[in-house]
Amino acid sequence: MNNLITVFMNYKINRLVEYGVVTYQKDSPFIRSIFGSYFQNYVDNYYYGIFNTIDEVVYNRKNLKLELSGMMEELLYDYQDYEKTMDPEEYEGNRKIIHDLRDIAYELVLIDTLTFKDKDDVENVMNAFFENNKMVAERVGNKKDKLIRLVRETYVMEQKILQYQNTYFTIREKNFLKYDDCVFYELIPNIKSLEVYRKGLIEKVIDNEEFVSERLECLIQTISHMLLINFLEKKETKKIFISLDDSLVSRGSIKEEIYNLLDNPMFQKYVYLAVSYNTYLSQRAAFTEDFHFACVQDFSHINDVFQKIDSIYNEGFSHYLIVNDYKETDKDYFMNYKNEVMKVLLFEEE
Repeated sequence: MNNLITVFMNYKINRLVEYGVVTYQKDSPFIRSIFGSYFQNYVDNYYYGIFNTIDEVVYNRKNLKLELSGMMEELLYDYQDYEKTMDPEEYEGNRKIIHDLRDIAYELVLIDTLTFKDKDDVENVMNAFFENNKMVAERVGNKKDKLIRLVRETYVMEQKILQYQNTYFTIREKNFLKYDDCVFYELIPNIKSLEVYRKGLIEKVIDNEEFVSERLECLIQTISHMLLINFLEKKETKKIFISLDDSLVSRGSIKEEIYNLLDNPMFQKYVYLAVSYNTYLSQRAAFTEDFHFACVQDFSHINDVFQKIDSIYNEGFSHYLIVNDYKETDKDYFMNYKNEVMKVLLFEEE
């Protein structure tokens, strides 16, 4: 299973390709492939803040144009291999297609950022778009109604995804002392209609070690849904910490089904995987992946707190150390700990 954000973005790219085919009024596997490359570039730029061909970190129309031009040059370079094996006319025609589709893609991505009050508002907004974008209006010609219908279908489907709510689970937020830009999330059942006894039974089943992977999958998808909403509504997102159970790391790697769920740039940007220090020491190779990691340590039975923190710091494993338990006499030490590289996080009392 893939991360929900990845699924959403793949759907978005496929729909943009459909817009492109209708607007260009020609269709072929080659055309769809070129459009797919350009629209993947757009998603990387706009949603993930990833630029593949230019040294930029800020999305705007100017940088998108430079990116798409860079992608076009890469596509043209790669296409040179076909020059000696294709009919010259077809070869030059396909090179022109690569040029033309860049310009169309640059304009069509504007549709992705249009806002609609509801599905009935799509036609009005799209007609206004055609008025302001002569290039698309001319290209799409008498296919305007078809493009409007595709945009309406996309809007309806995306709203279903964005408005989805998990009936059975929710996330509980645990805050940290001193650091209000960080939050810890854990999965909890969201079944309000049952009596206390039955709720207790459900919680007992959910906490069963056999369902570690399933619990994390549900938590990841719930957080991914929240991240999507935050991005689209331009809400601020804190650094999010979740536990990565020891059992999900073995033979120097994170289990594949969990890795696939974590493997999304937007998710990786905000989410830190909290793992025990002992697991890190025994599975070092697993923590070289392109994820954020946090170290978790129980200090309740450790006498030399300074030495333990110093050893964790010297490993260079993480910028965050989560203290999940400690002796009350050590609290001031944790609260006053200062280091330019590593922060010590203590949970607020519930």
